[in-house]
Amino acid sequence: MGIWTDEFVAPAEPVLLTAESFAAMAVDLVRSRVVRTPWLLAAGDLCANAVLPYVSVLWQARWQDPSVGTHLASKRPPWADEDEDDDPPPWGRAKESATALAQGDSADTLAAALASAPYGEQDIGLVFHSLDFTHPVIERHYWRTDHRILLACFALARQQERPLSADTTDTPSGPFHPVRTFVSTGFKLGDDGPCPPLDAVLRRHLGPDLICGRTRG
Repeated sequence: MGIWTDEFVAPAEPVLLTAESFAAMAVDLVRSRVVRTPWLLAAGDLCANAVLPYVSVLWQARWQDPSVGTHLASKRPPWADEDEDDDPPPWGRAKESATALAQGDSADTLAAALASAPYGEQDIGLVFHSLDFTHPVIERHYWRTDHRILLACFALARQQERPLSADTTDTPSGPFHPVRTFVSTGFKLGDDGPCPPLDAVLRRHLGPDLICGRTRG
């Protein structure tokens, strides 16, 4: 399967954007050609450290294309060791449970979907079909066109922590960064740090003081 990276970008302070501001950020990601639709919105109990490229329920949603109302739950990967349950994620098993709330092909329907979501009461996850590799800067940043790369936006009901640099095969350790609103990208090949078009959008909506961390495994 090889080594994957789950890279997050978050504000220096663990702020929760308003639902309107979160929707504006998501729409900007589409219109700035960072991501491609369709999109899927889910709510429930999400784990900030469920590794996006192969563990997260949002990863399941991206590849299984569930209908609205489908329950999404964490599944034990076939290679997982039972001892992993003793460690916190991302080193151990992440346990998530969520419901697919809405999906769409247009960025214009995102605001309405988020307005009716249990925003601030449950964890919110928004996953896009892929990055937009018609943008030449994105293709250069990730070295080639790879539609397996996922990007998801999170708005957590409660503060969680992500390690700033982690390897899922190592012993759990910090330092950690507290998060509520953040964006995560799961990729196999590419440069570290957010690609410039993504960075520009996030600075417009999350502010200029951003923190970037990554989990590899």
